[in-house]
Amino acid sequence: MNGFLLDSDIVALLSPAAQQASPAFLDWLERRDREGRLFLSVITVHEIVKSAVALERLGAREKAAALTGWLAGLVAAYDDRIISLDAAAAARAARLEAKALAAGHAPGMAAALVAGAAASHDLVIVARHAEHFLPFGVAAVSPEAATELS
Repeated sequence: MNGFLLDSDIVALLSPAAQQASPAFLDWLERRDREGRLFLSVITVHEIVKSAVALERLGAREKAAALTGWLAGLVAAYDDRIISLDAAAAARAARLEAKALAAGHAPGMAAALVAGAAASHDLVIVARHAEHFLPFGVAAVSPEAATELS
């Protein structure tokens, strides 16, 4: 394992509007960040931009602007630790999603792409709902479980 891929729901916990992460988890994140072991996915960037656009459409321009500004800082800070989707990761995600679908699960393409990116880069996914990644057979932990990992 090289590090940890933060799912969008974890990044959302850290947004200016939410700030709901526990002190123990924040401490764990800070230590892993100093080690350069935290990664984001382009899927997370997509989901945050989508949220900002939705806020803008609802007339919440200040919230949209704050979210957009926060994302710009996040992208700058994680520049070389934002996992892109290349052909190998996309193919791996497709195989993982097909396997999950065959087992009777319908996890969705976004989760499959995150799982494929994590698997392709030997990363553990950190997600509030880590169980959503079980059908893919990839390593995923909740914030509480992550604090037990080094």
